[in-house]
Amino acid sequence: MNLSPKQQKAELDALEKLAKKGYDVVTLVERAARLSLDAREFPAAGVVQRFAKYDRPDETALAEMLGKKAARKESAKKLLRAWERGARDRLNRDRPLSELERQSAMNARADLLAINDGGAELHRQRKAAENAADEGDDYADVAEIIAKGVERRVPDAGGVRSDGARLAYSGAVNGLVGPPESGKTLVAIAQACDELKSGGRVLHVDADHNGPQATLAHYLAADGVEPETLADRARFRYVEVRSADHLRRVVAEAASWAPTFVAVDSVGEIVPLFGGDSNSNDDYRSIHREIMSPLAGLGAAVLVLDHVTKEEGRGGYAIGAGSKKAAVDGSYLAVTPVEPFVPGVGGAAALSILKDRHGGLRAVSPAGKSPTAAVFSLDSRSDVTTWEFHRGRDSAERADEQHEADVAFVLALDEFPSSRAKLQAVLRAGQGTGWNNSRAHAALEEARKRRDSATTFPITEKE
Repeated sequence: MNLSPKQQKAELDALEKLAKKGYDVVTLVERAARLSLDAREFPAAGVVQRFAKYDRPDETALAEMLGKKAARKESAKKLLRAWERGARDRLNRDRPLSELERQSAMNARADLLAINDGGAELHRQRKAAENAADEGDDYADVAEIIAKGVERRVPDAGGVRSDGARLAYSGAVNGLVGPPESGKTLVAIAQACDELKSGGRVLHVDADHNGPQATLAHYLAADGVEPETLADRARFRYVEVRSADHLRRVVAEAASWAPTFVAVDSVGEIVPLFGGDSNSNDDYRSIHREIMSPLAGLGAAVLVLDHVTKEEGRGGYAIGAGSKKAAVDGSYLAVTPVEPFVPGVGGAAALSILKDRHGGLRAVSPAGKSPTAAVFSLDSRSDVTTWEFHRGRDSAERADEQHEADVAFVLALDEFPSSRAKLQAVLRAGQGTGWNNSRAHAALEEARKRRDSATTFPITEKE
């Protein structure tokens, strides 16, 4: 039965409210297309444009690689394809089924019932196993644990730093969080490639609409990663998530090949895919237990990507539910751009520690409240992309490097300054500002020593 104009408007308003709450815009556009809308009152282009503003294309990894303008165009095409799918579904729903289609639908329904029966039986078996396990001791056997030895965990998966340290923990959920265009996807792919080069197995879950072409192009260009490795499903699998059930199947199948590293890009798109509220802690915890925890339970280092606002990271908390950070039981790193990532050139970003559940990454990183775990530098100027995770420097190392640069600056001046005041005058003339007095004094004194030693001839005794 067709809806009245008033009912059509009410249905669209209800779907738009869901879009404002963070529900998946693609799904909502498909649902809108399935309504019996008056094309004169609600043209397809107008409805799609109405929902496009909630898609946030500027915050996707595609925008990081191709730019915001290209990301918006891709977003518009994606929503138009969603409308076309929904419109086809409505036409197929409204026309009567042929005998062959009716029989096919009955067979599909029978298969679904059989799957449900099998699932119910599997659920009963699991509950029986859980109940049997619950009959044991309620407490951990501390004596046995002590006898085996208790050691602090160290990162053992993901990215390999220049000094050999790793950046993620196996059997745990790790995180990367940062603003749009900070290079999160590139950092995640580099860590996945390091895992492959270390002999590991990688699952790349794409829920951020990057697409297989754009994503696999980075893997194929990576130095040391062979195409044969990527084509081997026992070593590497890429999946572009279509629905919540699709992702559930991927997680279930992971048990058969046990990936050692899983990149999830990004969790902000997965929550609405499951019909959850992006701001609800309960909704996120439920999805985390259903998707992230089972993958970590296989022994994989799960790396979850997420966004922060452009203005600030709010203390390391991503957009939406605050429980995302609390759920991480590995390393949780903030990505801050140092040099913009440009296709065909490269870029750099700093990875700061926001959380380290086991303390192993902090132990091999510079001291501080939010130390730099690594500086990621990417070079894509040739057909082969190279990268490096450099160890972060502590404040003393940075101060030493700055002091050396200051001394070199003073020694390179055309006229050597005879006093601190004259050095400050040169600095203000050339840079518009000077250094603080202690910095200027230290640089000038060291420069004098080196200048004097370089111009003093050694005195030897006459024979």
